[in-house]
Amino acid sequence: MTTPLTADEFASLIASGEDSFVEFKDPRTSNADVVKEMCAFANASGGRVLIGVDDDGAILDAVDWDEERVMNLARTSIDPPIVPTYQRLPWDPERLIAIVGVDGGTEKPYAVRSGEGRRYYVRVGSTSREASREELMRMTQASGAVAGDLRPVLGATLDDLDITLLTRQFAGRRTLDFESLDEQGRRQVLEAADIVEPNSDAPTVAGLLCFGHRPQDHLPHAVLECVSYAGREPARESVDRATAAGRVEEQIELATVFAERNLARPSTIEGLRRQESARPSRESLREVLANAVAHRHYGITGPSHVRVFEDRLEVVSPGEPPNGVSPAAMRVGVSVRRNQMIVQRLVELGLVDAVGRGIVLLVEEAARLGLPEPAIDVPPGFTRVALHLAPEL
Repeated sequence: MTTPLTADEFASLIASGEDSFVEFKDPRTSNADVVKEMCAFANASGGRVLIGVDDDGAILDAVDWDEERVMNLARTSIDPPIVPTYQRLPWDPERLIAIVGVDGGTEKPYAVRSGEGRRYYVRVGSTSREASREELMRMTQASGAVAGDLRPVLGATLDDLDITLLTRQFAGRRTLDFESLDEQGRRQVLEAADIVEPNSDAPTVAGLLCFGHRPQDHLPHAVLECVSYAGREPARESVDRATAAGRVEEQIELATVFAERNLARPSTIEGLRRQESARPSRESLREVLANAVAHRHYGITGPSHVRVFEDRLEVVSPGEPPNGVSPAAMRVGVSVRRNQMIVQRLVELGLVDAVGRGIVLLVEEAARLGLPEPAIDVPPGFTRVALHLAPEL
């Protein structure tokens, strides 16, 4: 909670100038300008708007900026509404300062109501500006308000969806004959199924990745980049490379085939015979690759990476686990779905475990085969899972 300032603290803020947490406002500024600053602070880590201080740090009387005016703007002009703190600080007998404190919001993203639309602002240094599409997507996903795979893919249309595949998807429903519906009827069904986002009339990320003709026409980063190396570390020269693209199930199958093609089967010589060591099963390979497709952050424009080394298979996906789920929690079966619809589609196709025990199954198989436990770590902005291919020496 933003706390009241003493006169000395206020003077210190003025002397320091504007920054990520402090904005000066001439009292003659418009309501819209103050609303914009409150919105930007709510979408960031909070801050203060000092009404009665101009850009040069000169003190002006802000007597017209009373608490009722500020609170009314916060309630009616910002969506969802916020409740700032308000402080009137007498500077001298002739001048009053209005200090508006805004905490970093818990329901991001916050928007300024603008006619029939919304404008989203963020704080960057000492400036408040409109959020980029990427910033808006990340705030939305971080809030948990909208599943990451349900945002619209702007530029894509219903023509990018495979109607034949969709017809098969809905074929088993006795109350729905998708094939016989007109365009409007089909659109309503697709909107209800979260395959199309109604406000933009565009397919969702999940809709395109699960039912699109060529998803990478609009989501070029939604692929698995596969590479195989001869040794245990990345090298300038690779043994094999491939890009696993297409719909989600096609990506998983292509990457699984790549992994199987490039995995060495470690062996030892016992007497006169070569004994091949166990390696992760096809099901385990598919599980770890399906997890990368199902749980990656599609708002980050970069591919997932599949790397085959002499001693391990690594899968590195954009985005840290949602809601702060730790690697330790993942190993005991804690699972939070970032992309609800994609996961559901993969469950329907039998490509992921329905109850989120995928990592647990990998751990259990490694123990049966005498292999080290799968390594899971979370470097900033990514999630990395490694399956070991040989016992520890």
